Amino acid sequence: MSVQRVIVTRTGGFAGITVTTEVGDPADAQRLTEAVRGAVDRPPGQRRDDFVYEFAIVTESSTDRVRLTGAQLPAEARALLAERHP
Repeated sequence: MSVQRVIVTRTGGFAGITVTTEVGDPADAQRLTEAVRGAVDRPPGQRRDDFVYEFAIVTESSTDRVRLTGAQLPAEARALLAERHP
């Protein structure tokens, strides 16, 4: 199934501020989805005040949710998100 978009919500951190962004370009959304799904089995880490990322992966027929900590977030996903929130 092709990914249409990914909605990313970042919570936690020292200040506890919630930030939401959307990756609407289908090619970028697909790359982000592959990176995120590949990181699910990584250890979550034990960092205090770490960010938690929730990815709502939207396809034509469903929405899947994946949660990762900052320690689990792969470099490719971090780079794609940094393009939207420098």
